[in-house]
Amino acid sequence: MKPTRLLLALAATSFSCVLGSFEKRQSFENNSAEYVMPVGSPGFYNGRSNASVTLDQHSLLLDGQRVMVFSGEFHPFRLPSPDLWYDILQKFKASGFNGVSVYWYWGLSAPNPNEVRFTQHNDLARFFQVAKDVGILVIVRPGPYINAEAAAGGIPGWATNVPGLARTNNTAYRAAWLPYVQGFAEATAPFQYPDGPVIAVQSENEYATTAQAGIPGLDEHMQDIINVLRAGGITKVPTIHNDKNPAGQYAMPGLGKVDLYGWDGYPLGFDCNTPSVWTELSTQMDTSHQTWNPAEPLALYEWQGGAFSYWSGPGYDECYQLVNEQFANVYYKVWFFFPKLDGDESAILKEQLRVGSWHPEPVHDLWWYELGEYAIYSSYDYGAAISEDRTPTPKLAEIKLQAYFLHASPDYLLVGRVGNGTVGSGTAYSASSDIYTTNLESPVSKANFYFVRQSTNTKTSDTDFTLRVNTTLEGEITIPKQGNLTLAGRESKIIVTNYPFGRSTLEYATAEVLTWATFDQVDTIVLYALEGQYVEISVESAPGAKISHAGSTTISAKPTGKTTTVSGSPSGLTVVTFGNTRIIVGDKKTVSGFFAPRLTVSGTGHSHYDLGPDVSSVLVLGPYLVRSATAHGPVLQLTGDLNATTTLDVFAPKEFTSITWNGATVQTTKSDIGSLRGEVKFPAAIANATIPVLANLEWKCADSLPELDPAFDDSTWVLANKTTTQRPLQPTAGKFVLYTSEYGFHAGHGFSFGYSVFINSHFLGSGQGSSIDQSGVDLLSPTFNFTQDQLVDGDNVLTVIHDSTGLNEDYNINDEHKTPRGIRGYTLLSDTGNDFTEWRLAGNIGGENAPDDIAVELIYVQGGWWYERVGAHLPGYDDSAWTNSCTPLAGIDHVGVMAYRTTFNLDLPTGSDIPLAFDFALDSVDPYRTLLYVNGWQFGRFVSSLGPQVSYPIPEGILNHHGTNQVLVSLWALNATGAKMSQFELNKRATVASSKVITVDIVPAPGWAELRGNVTTN
Repeated sequence: MKPTRLLLALAATSFSCVLGSFEKRQSFENNSAEYVMPVGSPGFYNGRSNASVTLDQHSLLLDGQRVMVFSGEFHPFRLPSPDLWYDILQKFKASGFNGVSVYWYWGLSAPNPNEVRFTQHNDLARFFQVAKDVGILVIVRPGPYINAEAAAGGIPGWATNVPGLARTNNTAYRAAWLPYVQGFAEATAPFQYPDGPVIAVQSENEYATTAQAGIPGLDEHMQDIINVLRAGGITKVPTIHNDKNPAGQYAMPGLGKVDLYGWDGYPLGFDCNTPSVWTELSTQMDTSHQTWNPAEPLALYEWQGGAFSYWSGPGYDECYQLVNEQFANVYYKVWFFFPKLDGDESAILKEQLRVGSWHPEPVHDLWWYELGEYAIYSSYDYGAAISEDRTPTPKLAEIKLQAYFLHASPDYLLVGRVGNGTVGSGTAYSASSDIYTTNLESPVSKANFYFVRQSTNTKTSDTDFTLRVNTTLEGEITIPKQGNLTLAGRESKIIVTNYPFGRSTLEYATAEVLTWATFDQVDTIVLYALEGQYVEISVESAPGAKISHAGSTTISAKPTGKTTTVSGSPSGLTVVTFGNTRIIVGDKKTVSGFFAPRLTVSGTGHSHYDLGPDVSSVLVLGPYLVRSATAHGPVLQLTGDLNATTTLDVFAPKEFTSITWNGATVQTTKSDIGSLRGEVKFPAAIANATIPVLANLEWKCADSLPELDPAFDDSTWVLANKTTTQRPLQPTAGKFVLYTSEYGFHAGHGFSFGYSVFINSHFLGSGQGSSIDQSGVDLLSPTFNFTQDQLVDGDNVLTVIHDSTGLNEDYNINDEHKTPRGIRGYTLLSDTGNDFTEWRLAGNIGGENAPDDIAVELIYVQGGWWYERVGAHLPGYDDSAWTNSCTPLAGIDHVGVMAYRTTFNLDLPTGSDIPLAFDFALDSVDPYRTLLYVNGWQFGRFVSSLGPQVSYPIPEGILNHHGTNQVLVSLWALNATGAKMSQFELNKRATVASSKVITVDIVPAPGWAELRGNVTTN
């Protein structure tokens, strides 16, 4: 048999309480003498350094002022519409995040060994400027290995061909990563604080030491990366390391030690199949911190903010239930138990955000568009606090409650542990064995923080209890003095005593504190509890102080000697005022609607980024989102978003006599609760916005398997003639090496890959891999029998089409990322000893040297289908010769691949934010696989028989909300009977009136003329 074709339809060729006692705990002692300067570090230890960013055992300091760094994870490369970076970071800041942690992706920055570029949606400088504009501190993590559920963990596909063990001081591997790290350092250096938002740079990720892993060259590699970063200008901010667990790797003196050591944690793991099952809280965090780096703040660079799903898995709705707002309420407050906290909650938003992805991780991570490793599908929503379509979830509201409290409580950064435990273990603060308490105290103000939770995560019913606390006025008392505290199942609380706010002091409060501010010398504090729970708040006050009461009558107030006691069960809002103190008490749902925007501060220093109480703010209740607050004389200018007509309540200084919302004046009056109140109407034009029905559009189609034509000419395809490979996994059989990366096409099957095989034009069979959790099938060994009548005299052609699902990561430093893609081996079963004489491959046009200098990820997301090779997915392609009036909803009646194109216009109202998604339906009877292209960008891989993903959000900027859109969708029927789509729709994910960037520019990308006009394809 002579010519054999391998058609690559690839997307790249195509936080615990501590029950035991400690010898040493987080305490009031000074541990600074234990700090050891890393090799080559300019020095960032407070008191020993003149740097603008310093650290000690309590916190980071900016310009000598302590700051609580509360950050979430966001991956810009997963949202390739840079104008929307503003939207994500503004949502971060509105929700109490003053920091963001970002990976940068080597593989996208270096598409081949000869170039490194940080441009367009991979533009470092542009992202840093956005963060600077918004006032968000940045912790940047460039790898070069990042893991991140990214293809090859961020290592470029071409580097899988580099000989020797990766992620070590191997000379060839160093030569591969060096230009990228040098380029990254040079691009990042101008944006180091105070000139920009960058406050830390991470070396490698979840890395090991030679001593612990037993692999030579690891310490040297870690130090080498740090040295290159320093030489490239990263001299103003500390280096960090995110240990995969608290094992002290690169915390101790020696090669690779970083300025600020930390680790990550995923306490619930990733089993989204049973989201109601929680593990018990870990008890080792404080012990680990005191063992490895007591002279530094506790830094959690990743703390679970979500969980990933996998092909045929439960999906991200179930993952969200695993790590929902209850999870955030319990597990995020856990790390507050440990006062020396840097606060990079690097696992919340993976959003995500996520944005779908955080640290809190994936506050998000948003869109994956085929940049994932082999077990992950297109979406990386992650169950994050901000979903992949950029909409906030209830988890984000829970995180906001916590973040606001931390920023409002600067004493927290200096606390030491007084005691912790439950009945029969440690120090019990409650008579109930169901309650576990940790007590921290500030040595400055004597404020006490009591972190109260259920003793076990298996208890999901309410627990009533009282708490023994310390107060300055009365000494040790039991609270509440009337009734009980209540913990709902899977709820934790932070109870404070001796808590200062402005010139006022809470003696104690069984309600939780949201935040506080001082307006016109009146200290205003907001507290909350679940509706129906009894609360008791005692505030120091002058005897005989006159008390005024407004709002809900479920809360009452009375003088009690040197204090005023506010008590009851919150429902709605109650405002109690006496002297120069105002207490706002509400149920949790109501209070979670508060925003506390800082009045806009110009400049680049500490106050530009800090969300602490020393920066003036206002309190706004009602809107879906408040992005900013600016003082313009007597006018308070607010910007934000609405999802319905809303009553606006603003608590602010008297100097503000009028309010604008997104530039429009709001008619306000003084409300009964003392706010400026007005109504903001939801625009009817936005509410009534329409989008096209895909089934009603005019579609064209073309067969996308011309390779089955006996006359097809594959002479321009890459000749696969290698007979050896340096990869650890050798071919299983056959003369020629058919690993796609050997020929510049860097993807191929992973779990849940697919293939179809033909002899001449005769169908022999199809198959798919599978995945189960983080394992699965990525290798099949089918045997195909063909009959004499399927053969022809002369050359017989075997055509194999196969579909990728990403490259393995290299988490364990064992070159797993070099796992081959393509055909792992072959044998022609022949009595006469015949063999295949020639193999040819087709993948993405240009392979490593793809012609698109803008959409670098073409080497990941475009493959070798005929419609990709000829550029039918690109704007400007001439489809006049295609068949009219065909639709993917009708499909095809035979095995094969059909490409469908259509065009539609959108004209969504100005000032709207309407995320859109293409939606499919699962079908296992007639299985098919689909790629979705929007305006030339591949934004989804749907596998009808596996799922779980059926909805594919497309960000504005990729999808033109104010103009023409061209869509190509493929239908690969795996069975001889064909297939059709039972559902293919364009739907709204949300309808919001927004003050985000009014015009989201279409992401520049070349069309057909630029990418295919001068290219010969076949």
